[in-house]
Amino acid sequence: RQATSEDLKQLIPFFNQYRAFYKQEPNHAAAANFISKKLQLKDSHMIMALNDAKVAKGFIQLYPSFSSVSMKAPFILNDLFVGENFRKKVLEKPY
Repeated sequence: RQATSEDLKQLIPFFNQYRAFYKQEPNHAAAANFISKKLQLKDSHMIMALNDAKVAKGFIQLYPSFSSVSMKAPFILNDLFVGENFRKKVLEKPY
């Protein structure tokens, strides 16, 4: 589902882990600020995967782009992260 500011507590650790994968230092305050601004400005779409208990399993971040040829606004998948505890698992509900 689409993330909201109420999801910051769950998103920030995932965002820091995502950045750590790319050899970036964790920074809780900067991550909170970045995600808050993205959610406030609505210049990207942050989508969370949740389990039945509403615990985040991961997130993706999509950025709108432009296509003159198709005259549509495609999305670029820029960030994708799945929490370590949820990797290599069989889907409980495929859709």
